[in-house]
Amino acid sequence: MSAASDRLRSLYDSSLGPYLAAQDAQVLATRRNRWIILFGGLALAGGILTWAVRSGSQSEFRPAIAFGLAVVSIGLFLLMKDGLAHAIRDHVMAQVAPLLGLRFEAHPKDLDAERFELLGLAHCSSVIINDRLMGEIGGLTAEMMTAKLTNTSTSGAGSDARTHTTVRFSGVLMRLDDPAPPAVRFRLIPPAALSRDGMLRGGTITVHGAGPQASRAEVLALLAATPEEAPTTATGDAAFDARFELHASAPDVAAALARLDGGTRAALLDVAEMFGGGPVSVGFDAGGILLAFVTKQRFEIGPLRPPMAQFERVQHLAEQMGILSNVAGRLGAKRVPG
Repeated sequence: MSAASDRLRSLYDSSLGPYLAAQDAQVLATRRNRWIILFGGLALAGGILTWAVRSGSQSEFRPAIAFGLAVVSIGLFLLMKDGLAHAIRDHVMAQVAPLLGLRFEAHPKDLDAERFELLGLAHCSSVIINDRLMGEIGGLTAEMMTAKLTNTSTSGAGSDARTHTTVRFSGVLMRLDDPAPPAVRFRLIPPAALSRDGMLRGGTITVHGAGPQASRAEVLALLAATPEEAPTTATGDAAFDARFELHASAPDVAAALARLDGGTRAALLDVAEMFGGGPVSVGFDAGGILLAFVTKQRFEIGPLRPPMAQFERVQHLAEQMGILSNVAGRLGAKRVPG
C-alpha cells in the first residue's frame, strides 16, 4: 500500500469512518421523515380539497391551500435528499483534499469564467461552478472545478415570447501553468463527430482589438486572425488528429506545431481518456493550459444509501479528485522531442 493510501486509511479510521457511520443513521432518519412529510402533506392536501368540494363553496382559497401543501410536500421530499447528499460529499472532499496537497471550495465565488474564452466558453447567460480544487503540483499551479454554462435567448414578444436555454458546456474545467509556454495562442477542439451537440466547438463572442467603432470588414479581419476562427491544421499524427483539431491563426501555426511535439501529443491523448474518453478541448493561452472535459462526473461518493461507512467509497472519491494531479503531472513532465 502506498504512503498516500496509508494516509487516507488513517484519516478514514480516525475521522471519516465515524462521520459516515453517523451519516448512515441520519440518512435512515431522513429517509423516514421524507416519506412521512410526503404522504402526510399529500393526505392533508387531499383532505382539504375534499372538504372544499363537499362544502360547495365557490371560494378558491381552500383549493389553493391544498395545492400549496402538495407542492411544498413534494419539494421538501426532493430537497431533503439532495441537501444531505451534497453536505456529506462536501465534507469528505474537504477532509481528503489536504492529503492530495490541494485546497477545496464547495461553491467558489471568485472564479472568472472568461478565462476560458479561448475554448469558446465565455459570455454565458448562466455560470454554475462547484467543487473547486486548487494547489501546486510539481511546481505548477493548477485548479479543477465542475461547471455548467448555459445561454438563454428569447424570441417573440408579449404573450408570444418564448425562452430557450442552451447548454454550452457541462463537465470539468481545468487550468494549470504551462511548463513550456509558447508565445502564441491556439486551441485544440474535438472533431464534430466526437462532440455531442457541438459542445466545445463554438467560438467566442468578443473580438480582441475591435473598438466600438470598428467596421464589419475590420471585425471580420480580426476574426480571421484568431484561433477560434482559424481553419483546422493537421499535425501529421493520425491518432492525435483523430482526437483533436488544431486551430491556430496563420502566423502562429509553426509555433503551435512546435509546442505540440511528440511528448505533448502523447500526454494530451492520455489526458483525454482520464474522464472516460468524452469530448475534450485544450487551449494554450497566456502561459496557461486550459482544459474542458465534457463529462457527467461530479465527484460523487456513491449512492446515498447505507452503508456509506465504507473505505472503498472514500478511496474512489479520492481517486477522482486525484485526476488533477495526474493531469498536471502528465503535462508537466519532461517532454519527449517529436
